[in-house]
Parts: sequence; C-alpha cells; structure tokens
Amino acid sequence: MDKDKTDGIKEQVKGWVDTAIGTVTGDEERKLKGDVEITNGASRKDYADQKDNIEKGVEDPGEPTNT
Repeated sequence: MDKDKTDGIKEQVKGWVDTAIGTVTGDEERKLKGDVEITNGASRKDYADQKDNIEKGVEDPGEPTNT
C-alpha cells in the first residue's frame, strides 16, 4: 500500500478520535482540529488513489473510486 494512502488513513482516524473527544468534552477547538484532520487525511488518500489509477492506466485517473 502506498505511503500516502496509509498516512491519509492514519490522519483520518486521528481526526475521528479528536472530533469524538471534542464532542464529548465540549472542546470546540479540538473538534474543529479533528474535522480538519479528517479532510486532510481524505485528500491524501484520494491523491494516493489517483496515483494508483495513473499507474494502472485507468481512463479517468481523477476518479478515486476507479479500480
């Protein structure tokens, strides 16, 4: 698995944890930080998917759902 993909997934998981903790404790700053981490992680994972699609020769490599 591509390093960008694994790092993206890790960042998403970290974001989900921060969002959950922020929600439970009422810490809006931590909740917002978690939301940003989720978005950044998803973007990084999508980037890795696009790179994989280009290597596979997929017609539309910008669509991360192509396999």
